[in-house]
Amino acid sequence: MRVPLDYYRILGLPPNFFQPMSAEQLQQAYRDRTAQLPQREYSLTAIEIRNQLISLAYRVLSDPLQRQRYDAEYRASADELANSGMMNGAADGEFDEELNAPSKSFDRNFELEPETDRLSIEIADDLLIGALIILQDAGECELVLNLGQSFLSNSDLEADSDAQSDRPDIVLAVALAYLQQGREQWQNDRYENAAVSLQAGYSLLEREGLFPNTAAEIAADLEKLRPYRILELVSQPESHIAERQRGLQLLQDILRDRQGIEGTGNDGSGLSIEDFLGFIQQLRDYLTAAEQQSLFEAESQRPSAVATYLAVYASIARGFAARMPALIHQAKILLLRLGKRQDLYLEQAICSLLLGQTVEATEALQRSQEEEPLAVIRKNSQGAPDLLPGLCLYSETWLQTEVFPHFRDLATRTASLKDYFADPGVQEYLEALPSQPDYAIAEYQFVAPADRATDGNERVAARNGQRQAIAASAATSRGVGELGGRGDENSSQGTVAVLSNPEPVTASSSATKATSGVEKATPPRQRRNSKNRLPQRGSHDNGKDRPSGALGFGSLKIGRLAILLGGGTLGLAVLWFLTSQIFALFHRTATPPIAQQPAIVSEQLVVELNQPPIAIPRPQPKPAVSKPLNLNRDTAAPVVQAWLAAKAAAFGSEHATDKLKQILVEPALSQWQKRVQDDLLNRRVRHYKHSLQINGVKNDSKNSDRAQIEATVVEVAQIYERNRLNRAASYHEKLRVQYNLVRQNGNWRIQTMKVLK
Repeated sequence: MRVPLDYYRILGLPPNFFQPMSAEQLQQAYRDRTAQLPQREYSLTAIEIRNQLISLAYRVLSDPLQRQRYDAEYRASADELANSGMMNGAADGEFDEELNAPSKSFDRNFELEPETDRLSIEIADDLLIGALIILQDAGECELVLNLGQSFLSNSDLEADSDAQSDRPDIVLAVALAYLQQGREQWQNDRYENAAVSLQAGYSLLEREGLFPNTAAEIAADLEKLRPYRILELVSQPESHIAERQRGLQLLQDILRDRQGIEGTGNDGSGLSIEDFLGFIQQLRDYLTAAEQQSLFEAESQRPSAVATYLAVYASIARGFAARMPALIHQAKILLLRLGKRQDLYLEQAICSLLLGQTVEATEALQRSQEEEPLAVIRKNSQGAPDLLPGLCLYSETWLQTEVFPHFRDLATRTASLKDYFADPGVQEYLEALPSQPDYAIAEYQFVAPADRATDGNERVAARNGQRQAIAASAATSRGVGELGGRGDENSSQGTVAVLSNPEPVTASSSATKATSGVEKATPPRQRRNSKNRLPQRGSHDNGKDRPSGALGFGSLKIGRLAILLGGGTLGLAVLWFLTSQIFALFHRTATPPIAQQPAIVSEQLVVELNQPPIAIPRPQPKPAVSKPLNLNRDTAAPVVQAWLAAKAAAFGSEHATDKLKQILVEPALSQWQKRVQDDLLNRRVRHYKHSLQINGVKNDSKNSDRAQIEATVVEVAQIYERNRLNRAASYHEKLRVQYNLVRQNGNWRIQTMKVLK
C-alpha cells in the first residue's frame, strides 16, 4: 500500500539539503515524536504501529548512505515538479516556499500522489493505521478519509482477520477526520457542508457501534450547528424550495426541542432564551410574510407571547400588502388579548384605522402612553378636530419602515393607504364588518360606546358617516377644504390628497421597540406618564358621537346620508345629546383616569435584540462605485484565480456548485453546471491543482464593463470514478486560455472562455 508520506514528515522535520541535520537533531526529533501520543481513543496496537513508522523513518535518515540516496531522489522529484510548472510561481521564475515539501515518490517508478505534491512511501497493509494517525496529526483529513474509506469499503479484506483487527482504529481515524473537516468547514462559513461531514462521521460510528464518546461529541457539534444551517438555508433564493424547506424543518426541530421560542428545553445549540430571540429576529428577514404567519401562529398556541406578537406583525403586513383586511382583523383580536398586560394601544389603533373603525382607533390612542408616537401624531393633526390625519400618516410610515423591512417579499414594497382603501375587495370586506366591538370578541374588558349603531340601516349610515369623518379630519389638517358635509366622492378625494402629500413622519418610538417590535411581546417598561397625554375618554367630544364601523371608499348613497344628517328631529337631537352626556358622566365615575391606574407588573423577560447572538454573515451591501475602473494585470489575476478555485470546488468531492455562480455568468455558467451534473451522475470526482500566469489584459474601449484576459494555466487533474483513480483519464496540461469578462454590479464575471493552445 502506498501512502502520501515521506520520512522527514513522519519525524516532523523539514528537509534541508544544504545544511544536513546532525545525529543529535534527528535523535531529538525521534524522541519527541514517540513521546507525543495521540489524544484520542486509539488502541495500544495502533499507537505501536505508528511508532514503527517513526522508527523506520529515523533508521533511514540516521544512516548516512540511505539518507544520501533518499535526498538525491527527493531533490530529483522536486526539480522535476518545478520544471513541469506545478510549483506555485514556477511560471514566473519565483522561488517557491513549498520546495522543501516532498513532491514525488521515493521510488522513481512511483507516480505523483493525486491528493498531495509530496513523496509517497510503500508500507505493508497492516501499517495503515499508523500512517493514518500521522496524517491526522498533520491535519490532513482529506488524505485520511481517502485512505480510510478505501480500506473500509474493500470487500477483499473482510475475510482477513489481521486486517479486520485494525478496523475499529481505522473507523475512529475516519470519524475524527470527518469531525475535523466539519469544524474547518464551519469555520469557513460553509455550514451545510459542515453538517454533511459531521453527519457522515456520526453515522459511521453509529453503524459500527463504536466509540460512543466520540459519537456524542459529533452529535453535540451537529446540534450547535443547527442555527447556522437554518440561516444559511432560508437565506437561499425563493426558487431553492428544497433547501429553504429543509431550513424551516430544522427550525421546527429546534422549537420542538426548546419547547417554544421562550421555552426552557435543551436544543443543544447553547443559546440562552435571550440569544435565541435574537436568532429569531435575524431569521425573520429571510422569511416571507406567509411563512412567518404560518410559523408564529403555530408557535403562539403553546402559548407564546413573543410568537403571538410576531404573528400579529405577519398578519398586518400580509393583510395590508395583499389587500386582505381579514388578516388585519385577526391581528387586532390577538392584540386585544395581548393588551391585557401590555400597552399595545398604538398597534390596536393602527389596526382599527385599517379596518375603518375610527372610534375604536381614537379610543385606543387615548389609552396609549407612548409619548413619542403620540407627539408625532398630534403634530400631524394640528388644526383637525381629531387625531385621524396624524394616525394615517404615522400608520403609513410605520408599515413602510418598521414592518415591511422584516419580510423578504415585502422589503421593497411601498405602503400606501390610498391604494389599500381604494381596493374593491377591501371596501367590500369593510362594508360587511359587524357593528359588534372587537373588544367583546376578544373577551377584553372595555366599555363600548353607548351610541353604537345596531340596526342594519343605521350601520350603513354609520359607515358613511365615518368615511366622511376621516376625510374631513385629514383634509382640515392639510388645508384641503371642508369635506365633512359633502358626498362620498369628495371625501375620497380629500383623503387621497392627504395620503399622497404627507409631511415627514418619523415613528421614532416604535423604532426603538427591539428593532422590529419583539419587545412588545414582553411586559411594558415602566414608562413615564405623558404630561400631554391625549384627553381621557368622555372629555373629547369629537370621538363621542362617531359610531364604530368599517371604513371604505365605495359609492355613497346620498339619500341615506341626507336622511341621517338632516332628517333628524329636534327631539332626537336632544335625546342624542342627553344620552352622550349621561354615558360620559357614567364613564368618568366608573373608570378612573388611566394615569391613576397602577402599572401591571409582569415577570416575563424583557427582550433586547440589538445584537445578533451568533455570527452569521449577512449579505454585504454592494459597494458604491463612482467610476468604473479598467481591468489590469493586478486585478485580473484574482478573477481567474477565483474561477480556478470555484472549478476545483465544483468538481471536487463535495461538488460545491454554488461557487460557480459567484464567478460565472451565462452562457458559461450553464455549460459548467451541466458538466458538474454529469460528473455527479457518473460518480466522478476531479482533484485539480493549478498555477496561473496572466499574459495580458484588454479592455473594451466602447464598453467599460467588458474586458478580455489571456492567461497561461497549468492544470493537473486526478480523476476518480466510483472512488477509484482513473489514471488514463487523469492529465497534466499547460494551456493558454482566453477569458471574456463582463462587469455586473461592480464585480467582474467570466462570460465565455476559450483554449487558445
